[in-house]
Amino acid sequence: MKKEELAFLLDVKAIMEHSIFHLQSETRLDIRMAVNHAHQAVELTLRKKAEHLGKNLYNFPDIVSALKKGGVKVPYGRQLEELNKTRVLIQHYGTTPDFNDAQRLVFVAKDFLIDFWTESLGADYNGVSLTDLVGNAKVRSVLKEAERTRNPEDRISKCVLATHMVGWWIDAAFYEKGPFAHPVDVVDTEVSDALDYVLDIALSGPYAYKLWKLRKQTGIVFLPIPGGKPVLQKMKQVRFSRRDAEQALELAIEYALWAEQVYT
Repeated sequence: MKKEELAFLLDVKAIMEHSIFHLQSETRLDIRMAVNHAHQAVELTLRKKAEHLGKNLYNFPDIVSALKKGGVKVPYGRQLEELNKTRVLIQHYGTTPDFNDAQRLVFVAKDFLIDFWTESLGADYNGVSLTDLVGNAKVRSVLKEAERTRNPEDRISKCVLATHMVGWWIDAAFYEKGPFAHPVDVVDTEVSDALDYVLDIALSGPYAYKLWKLRKQTGIVFLPIPGGKPVLQKMKQVRFSRRDAEQALELAIEYALWAEQVYT
């Protein structure tokens, strides 16, 4: 899959998942936003498929009609029609649907994406991840492992390792002798450590404080071993929640994508 296509799918998935997030509040505004986002995710997907058929349409019913005439199966047709009508009432008349109706339509939209992506776009909704955009194969592999594990501590450890790997990769771009050697000879250990710290801050840019905070709060640090596997050091024992692990993964992925954009 091309990077541009993957980026599109990730954008649509983010919109869909944000729709579900709105449902958690159950306020009038959140209910309306949930339906709007779900509809947008569906419409963007349908329009993308229509573009594959050479159709450049913007009206929701017209897009569905063109796809069906083109031999494309559009599942959940009646429910999608209801979703579109509900979105029109929200957007143009300011109505708020019943929460149960909104919840049903939102999850129908997600079911549609799962089925339609598989059948018509050749993509796995649950398998599409931001980690797929990370170009460095080794970093991507560690982040994939972090995504797969259900253990919060294991996930956080892998995320911290990934951030170190990105940092070492950045360092390698500046150190002629490799990522573990200084660009100038430094004899004093304290000066050497201070230089490392300053360079880490400078090269990690807007993520320097977030990375420092992650390592300090988790007590997890990896030491680089030239020619060998990094060594894990736990500075303290900490209990982690699933939310902690999710935030660590989000930070690690963002940092990797930022570094590749800036340093390549």
